Amino acid sequence: MVELRLGKINNEERKFIPTKKEFFEEYINGLKKIEEYELIQTFKDGYKYRCYNDNGYLKFTRNKKMGNITDVREIDEKTFNSVLSENKKCIRKVRKYYHDGNFEIDVDYFSEPLNFILVEVATIGEEPLENYEPPRGFVEVTGNEIYENSNIYNGSIISNRTIIEGTDGVGKSTTIEELLKQGIICQDRCMDVISVNMLFDISMEERVKKYQNYLKKIDKTVIILVNNDKKELERRINTRTKLSEFDKQAYEYNILYLKTFNYMKEHNMLMNKMFLVDTTNLSIDQQTEKVKEIILCQDTMSI
Repeated sequence: MVELRLGKINNEERKFIPTKKEFFEEYINGLKKIEEYELIQTFKDGYKYRCYNDNGYLKFTRNKKMGNITDVREIDEKTFNSVLSENKKCIRKVRKYYHDGNFEIDVDYFSEPLNFILVEVATIGEEPLENYEPPRGFVEVTGNEIYENSNIYNGSIISNRTIIEGTDGVGKSTTIEELLKQGIICQDRCMDVISVNMLFDISMEERVKKYQNYLKKIDKTVIILVNNDKKELERRINTRTKLSEFDKQAYEYNILYLKTFNYMKEHNMLMNKMFLVDTTNLSIDQQTEKVKEIILCQDTMSI
């Protein structure tokens, strides 16, 4: 059952967007879950109004944020419903609490105004927040006003419908981080289908058939990044402290991505859901802008 945290609450926290689905799931599945409930929240006159739904058991609060302190007061259902009815919009999410050593991990699974995951980390006891070591694929957005709930409520997040693909060293992670600063959330690789089938021992026919079936099922855009400057790609790879076998063949995989895309394009298999951005000789700003243009165009068409 939900236990409301009332009074003046310290809300110092760090915020992260998980961009690598498989690493996020592995991390969360390894933690102890404390509780889970649905949250509906709306805003009026600087106050946040919340409904906590714990399997049909409802509680309501009105919150006022004052710097790193939030004043939380319990209210009745009628007051909450009145504000919600007046606004005709809300944030809707499922919140799950976990413990990771001396840290509390709050995972918000948003369903309105759009689907995405936001992770908030707070301390348990005296552990400094800066000691928290986020898992791979967690991009920090602490201090970015785009990811404040009141701004999310007002539409600050532009999109969450894109998967960025490509070989190692092509600039996926950097591009994703730059887009996150602007309110565009992207997934780093699709390990379930795209990456796992971009292998030399899988035939082109088998690979593209799986990709086409995947594209039919998803309401997302897949953007493949390629960099055909072999020396530049190898230079980036060689700056890494530890190289995998995939790293060592980055350019060969780059060509495989390019050939696969071209094959699908020639056979009308892209379904207006898969695109390619050639980043050769582009700066990170230019690369990010080209990816952003595709995302915004696709999102406009889907409205």
